[in-house]
Amino acid sequence: MLTKLKSAFSQLWTSFQVRLEQTGSWLLVCVLIAAFVAVVALIMAKVKKRELAVILTAAGSLLCAIPLVSTVNLLTEAKAKSLAISEKKAELKSLELQIENQSLKKINLEQENERLNQSVTIANLANEIDLLKNAQLSMNTLNEICELALIETELKQTDVRKELLGTQEGMGLLADRIDSEILVITTHDINAKYGVDLKTVTIREDSDGVLHISGVRPKYIGSSKNIFDPKLSEIRKVEYNKSKNNELTQSKVTVMNDRQSIQLANEKANEFEKEFQNRLSLGQETAFLDDAVVKLAQNFIKVTLAPLNQKIAFGGEEVSGVPILDYLNGKIKDKQTEMDSIGRSGAGE
Repeated sequence: MLTKLKSAFSQLWTSFQVRLEQTGSWLLVCVLIAAFVAVVALIMAKVKKRELAVILTAAGSLLCAIPLVSTVNLLTEAKAKSLAISEKKAELKSLELQIENQSLKKINLEQENERLNQSVTIANLANEIDLLKNAQLSMNTLNEICELALIETELKQTDVRKELLGTQEGMGLLADRIDSEILVITTHDINAKYGVDLKTVTIREDSDGVLHISGVRPKYIGSSKNIFDPKLSEIRKVEYNKSKNNELTQSKVTVMNDRQSIQLANEKANEFEKEFQNRLSLGQETAFLDDAVVKLAQNFIKVTLAPLNQKIAFGGEEVSGVPILDYLNGKIKDKQTEMDSIGRSGAGE
């Protein structure tokens, strides 16, 4: 704006100078013509001889013509200057129009560039939202997989349980000591399924953008086959006698076939089976699978989150964070809010 004001003032001043020169030149011409006429009239009136009057008149005309020619030259130069100034004004006007057009083009380009940047940003945010939704879907899928199990293992084993029920000291006639014990032998044929519970998995993002994940623990999901076969359950009376060196040696084993003993043996067999199933559900019977289950779950989580963030760390200890599904839901909402805000600002422009 200041530059335009200076340019306009300079043009006005130059135009004023040219007009002043033109006005002065015309005044000078008029004065010279008047002087010339006065001189000729004076010579003609004063000089009596005709020839001398002509000579003096010619000399006076010559002398008056010199400033007149100079004045005409000045007028010509002034006119040339005026034309040059008019041309310069036209050039300046053309340049101003070009500059104004360039400025408008620049503004339009900047606005277009800003719109393109907003479009790219919105596209990137939409892509991130799609990735987050895919990750969320994958996590839900993982949750279903956890219900179906990450690993299914076949367990075939035989358990032998022997437990002392009581001891009675003998009189030395039949036996020196009589033990009452139960013996249970069972076989198991199980297809056990293990996975992880996503409800225990938490995630926290630090200032460096690293995702710290913890709570990936193996969990017994269930079994597609769980066959329990009690091969033997009996109450036995075991008699011991002392040898010559006073050591007890087993001398006789008697299986108690009375109704009460048979019922007690069956109850004990069921009790032992409940204990086994409890250990199975806690993963105590398949602790050798823990590392494999955790590794599979970590790989799945890492592959799922990799499009969003490559910097992922699994912590052995619990870290303060949010459940992984809540984290994904929060990220989707944040990205959607950011995209909507950019869209509204672009529409406002």
